[in-house]
Amino acid sequence: MTLLRRHLAALFAAPALIPAARAQEAFPSRPLRFIVPVSAGGSADAQARRVAQRLQERWGQPVVVENRPGANGIVAVQAFLQAPPDGHTVFATPSGPIAINPSLYRNLPYDPFRDFSFASLISVIPLVLAVHPSVPANTAPELAALTRSRGAAFAFANAGVGTPSHLSIAMFRAMANAGEVTSVPFGGSAPALTSLVAGQTLAMFDAAVSIAPFIRDGRLKGIGVAHSERLALLPDLPTLIEQGVPNFLSATWMSLCTHAATPRERTARLAAEVDAVLREPATRELLTSQGAFVRGGTPEEFAAFARAEAEKWGRLVRETGASVDG
Repeated sequence: MTLLRRHLAALFAAPALIPAARAQEAFPSRPLRFIVPVSAGGSADAQARRVAQRLQERWGQPVVVENRPGANGIVAVQAFLQAPPDGHTVFATPSGPIAINPSLYRNLPYDPFRDFSFASLISVIPLVLAVHPSVPANTAPELAALTRSRGAAFAFANAGVGTPSHLSIAMFRAMANAGEVTSVPFGGSAPALTSLVAGQTLAMFDAAVSIAPFIRDGRLKGIGVAHSERLALLPDLPTLIEQGVPNFLSATWMSLCTHAATPRERTARLAAEVDAVLREPATRELLTSQGAFVRGGTPEEFAAFARAEAEKWGRLVRETGASVDG
């Protein structure tokens, strides 16, 4: 081959190398964003910030946590899906936008099983059932019997229509043979707990990290944990399963998702790094202190878990008739 022909061959071959080079570009190559669909200060936000901090330290790239509360997570999802699908914008979300919204909204502007790539399940956060101290019941069977006698006069607070806090009431009625109670929705966990502590409502399911302080100081009375294991946060509180309510499992969870169009190897790398963070004793201790069970694992395991959760909560949405579309 002549020198001229070699130059021409190199000239025409060079552009073909550019896409390959871009495909193998280091990840992450710039700061990351964690978009969180809840306000700052709660358990979900705290877990997102812990993982973001450790990824920043491991990767040497800033990881910015951006809180976008509103519309049961839809505001945050829309911001997330509008970002470039290159893995540098991550949806750090509890269960609602993935497992509940598809059944709760008739015209949801996204489909998590089409639009998301499931990266990492960070933790599972069981709900705890508690009552006002004036309620003459100390166990799940006693509470169920009391609701059958009082009916609609017995009011459960919940953190909002379609939340696990709300749908767990329907689960309790079905699985513990409770009565036709009144379910009172609030705009979040904090106002619902305020109502319960004041005795304006009588019972509530809520995440352990939120409700445990009120149980420990006597302002509320714990009835049971909606999980298969007791919590380190409330070690003396039995599970509802221990009290004869079989298979009563109700929890929210915290997770990370990328855009469905994100290169698979980037989602896999994010998952592997998060899994390593979740194996650290300090991280495990922090999450356990918040009433969570640390998970981790592969994207495939998380995707299977998310589908099972969506099916479970979807059934409860249909049973309760819960809807925010009017």
